[in-house]
Amino acid sequence: MKFRALIVDDEVNARQALNNLLKMYCQDIEVVAEAHGVKDGCTKLIELKPDLVFLDIRLSDGTGFDLLKKTTGQNFRVIFVTAYDQYALNAIRLSAVDYLLKPINPTELVQAVVKAINLLEHDDAFKTKIKVLEDHIAPSGGQIKRIILNTSNSMHVVDINNIIRCESDENYTYFITNDDQSILVSKTLKEFDELLTPNGFCRVHQSHLVNMYQVSSYEKGPGGMIIMKNKDKVPVSGRRKDYFLKSLELLT
Repeated sequence: MKFRALIVDDEVNARQALNNLLKMYCQDIEVVAEAHGVKDGCTKLIELKPDLVFLDIRLSDGTGFDLLKKTTGQNFRVIFVTAYDQYALNAIRLSAVDYLLKPINPTELVQAVVKAINLLEHDDAFKTKIKVLEDHIAPSGGQIKRIILNTSNSMHVVDINNIIRCESDENYTYFITNDDQSILVSKTLKEFDELLTPNGFCRVHQSHLVNMYQVSSYEKGPGGMIIMKNKDKVPVSGRRKDYFLKSLELLT
């Protein structure tokens, strides 16, 4: 079965490169049209009704979000294609939205396409992801507001300020929130360390990442111990102690 695709990107070379990769590596995908902006993309999306849209975020006459808002009710899957910097990539990851980074890696393209054709993305869950992503791309005061945590059977939209700490369990991570939730996510702590550290979190131990704004006190000693506001105790490793204390000083 062939899946019909639309490529929306304001760069001619980028559209052609993606089209060539799809022909080489994704024989189940048929590119039925290309578009350079929001207006052009909306027209072709409504007329052609593709199954899949490869969508750039920055377009010549607006953004990919504008296109999605104008095509409410259309039934298609979306993969963002972007050349964003690290800050914006973190926002995309925190929003749990599928994306490809330019220049596109063929293996990642195949993986994204396989996932897309197995999941109907244009539903309430997808709309929530897009709203969170919009908040992240232009956040108030430069700070991330929310994160989407996907578990085996649900999707949690969590306010960053409500996360007390994260704890590693091999290839999984537990998120402990201030409403006594413990959310298990199938990603490593390292991934969340990279995402959350710019937003007030600190890796204090190989297995622990804490929200510095949720720290209540620190017990000094050879085995330093952090007391969180919910009374949880978190160990501080010797090699991370100085980094934690400096981070703590910056809050005052």
